[in-house]
Amino acid sequence: MTRAEQLAALRTDVDALAQADEATVLAALPQWDSLAILLVVSHFEHVHDLEITGAQVRACRTVADILNLNSSLS
Repeated sequence: MTRAEQLAALRTDVDALAQADEATVLAALPQWDSLAILLVVSHFEHVHDLEITGAQVRACRTVADILNLNSSLS
């Protein structure tokens, strides 16, 4: 899966990221909350078969940081 495909899949699964690009700062998103973080965790489990924690997602500053979790864990 290319990085663009990864971003598209993440946007589909996490409403808060629907209009985001890799440079988007997560804290600037009005819908970035605990539910969005849970959806990211679920996305990684179901789409990438990777287990990540809410703490790992909360440590991310941008959407690119979230995408980098995939490459650092696989």
